[in-house]
Amino acid sequence: MTTNLRGRVAQRATGNRQANKELAVKAKVRDVRQLFQQMRPQFEMALPRHVTVDRFLRMALTAVQKTPKLLDCTPESLLAALLESARLGLEPGTKQAAVVPYGKQATFIAQWQGLVELMYRSSQVTNVTAEFIHENDEWSYRIGDGGGFWHEPDLLAPAKDRGSIVLVYAFAEIRGGGRSKIVTLNRRQAEEIRDQYSKAYALAEKHRREDPEGFAENPNGGWYTSTWHTEFDAMWRKSAVRRLADWVPQSPELVELLSRENEAGESELPDFDFEGEVVGESEETETSADAPPGETAEPQHRADPPTTGGR
Repeated sequence: MTTNLRGRVAQRATGNRQANKELAVKAKVRDVRQLFQQMRPQFEMALPRHVTVDRFLRMALTAVQKTPKLLDCTPESLLAALLESARLGLEPGTKQAAVVPYGKQATFIAQWQGLVELMYRSSQVTNVTAEFIHENDEWSYRIGDGGGFWHEPDLLAPAKDRGSIVLVYAFAEIRGGGRSKIVTLNRRQAEEIRDQYSKAYALAEKHRREDPEGFAENPNGGWYTSTWHTEFDAMWRKSAVRRLADWVPQSPELVELLSRENEAGESELPDFDFEGEVVGESEETETSADAPPGETAEPQHRADPPTTGGR
C-alpha cells in the first residue's frame, strides 16, 4: 500500500512538473508574440517588397515554437537575428535561413539554399548547381586547353555503393549562356574552414575537452555539438556555395550577407538595443516550471545548450 501511495505521489509530481513546463512555454510564446508585434514597424521597414510582414512574423513565430530554446534567448539577440533575416528577405525556419539558439544568444545562419536565392536576385544568375561527388562516381575535371568538367553519378545505385563523399562542386549559369568558375571543395579543405573560422565548433570542442564525463553521458547534447558536428555535409556544401558567390554577379542582399558572414557561415551581427519592455506571465510561471507545488526549482548554473539543425 505504501509503495502504491509513493508511486501515485511521484506520478502526480511528474504530471505537475510537465503541466507547469507547458504553461511556462505557452506564456513565453505569448510574450514573444507580443514582442514581435511591438517590432512590427521595424520588420516592415526591413523586409523587401516581395515578403509581407504578416507572412514573415508568422514564420518567425513558427520557427520559435519549433525550437523552444529560442524562447530563453535574450530579446536583443533574437530580434537582431530576425531583423537580419528580414533585411535579406530570407524566411526564418526554412531551407533558406535558420535562427539557432546558443546559450542565451540567438544566431542567424543562412542556409546554402538561402545563398542561392540571393544569387538569383541579381537577375543575372539563372541556375546554380551544388552537388556531391562520391568516390565511385564517374567524373572528370581538367583545366587548360580543351579542359572541361563532367559528373555522371549512378542515381540508381544504393548510397553505400557510391562510396564516401570526396568532393563538393558548385557552379552557376549566367544569363546569356555563360557559366561561372567551377568551385570545388574537398573534405580536408572543408575541415580547415571549420577549424579556422567556426566559433560554434570551437566552443563545442572546448566543452568536450573540459567536461569529458558530461560528453560521455550525453554525446549528442547541444552543449557539445554545433552545426558542423551534426550537419557536416550540409555545411561542407554551403562552404562551396559561399565561395561560388565570389564568382557570380551579386545582388545587394548577397553583398550585405557576405560582408557579415565568415568563411564558416556564421554571421557577425551588429549590436541591437531593444528599449521596449515585454509584460507577460513567463516569470511567475517559470519559477515553478521544473518543481512540483511546494518546492523550488534548483537554480541553473549553465546556460542552455544550443540547438543545432540542418543549415
